[in-house]
Amino acid sequence: MSESTRNVSATPEQIESGKTMAVVSYIIFFIPLLMDDMRKNPFVMYHTEQSIVLLLLNIAAGIVGTLTCGIGLILYIPWLILLIMGIMNAANGQMKPLPVIGQFGEKFGLAK
Repeated sequence: MSESTRNVSATPEQIESGKTMAVVSYIIFFIPLLMDDMRKNPFVMYHTEQSIVLLLLNIAAGIVGTLTCGIGLILYIPWLILLIMGIMNAANGQMKPLPVIGQFGEKFGLAK
């Protein structure tokens, strides 16, 4: 897969002030969207984009798992791995896209 060509950056102050909310975005994606000061933080919005893509993967895994009588539940393993990777990236102050699915977060256009 090709890397994203988008250049999203955040200042060290934005990263430090947004770490907690970036981690929260992976657990409950809409919380940062409700907070005006966090909507202006590119670090938080970047991780919110990534968490929305993870949510869509989770929904797809649920649908496939339901339609295939549980065989699709194997899709939850990569989802869990990507979730942990996203939380670790946010906690470490990194703005790296998640492998394979991270490039699709750009389509939401939250991080500017």
